[in-house]
Amino acid sequence: MLISCNLRKPKLKTKYVPLITILVMIGLLSVFAWPAQECFAKGPGDLIDKQAPPFIVTDLNKTRIDLNDAGKVFLIDFWATWCAPCRETTSVMTSLHNMYSDQGLVVLGIAVNDNESNVRKYVSEHGIVYPVIARQSRDDTPLIKIIQDYGVQAIPTLVLIDKSGVVRHVSIGVSPDRAKFQEGLGNLIVGLLKEGQ
Repeated sequence: MLISCNLRKPKLKTKYVPLITILVMIGLLSVFAWPAQECFAKGPGDLIDKQAPPFIVTDLNKTRIDLNDAGKVFLIDFWATWCAPCRETTSVMTSLHNMYSDQGLVVLGIAVNDNESNVRKYVSEHGIVYPVIARQSRDDTPLIKIIQDYGVQAIPTLVLIDKSGVVRHVSIGVSPDRAKFQEGLGNLIVGLLKEGQ
């Protein structure tokens, strides 16, 4: 059994409901009037064995990260400080980073529906040293586009990408048995790091 959080939905003020209703109706009409090509995953599982959607982001330390960085294995953690199951994965992500970053693993935390000051405080309090993204910087891929492209509907969502940029594993939620969860991810990572050696 995996535990996850649904993404927060913004609270609407009653006075905006008629305007939003009209905008939604216009949006629905445009969807049916013009056929649109599907541009993002319906769910993260749709991406398995497919090329990962590319993106460029800047972490809290102002380091640019390009998903097209060849020869790296990426473990992306879509999470939030307000999500209890997400907080359970922090120690797992930190351990995996510590064990495999010198072998080519890049653990990347992407905060979803969170504010930068909460994320910075959490990162500091928990000694997180892997890159964390909390907001979009100039020339970055918009975070909402990344979330849509990866089909993130609940958090934590973990996406494991191999050295050639192909999504090899996706998990949504976290197992109550943290040690087993970490061991399973670690085994997958070791296998991907050995590929092409």
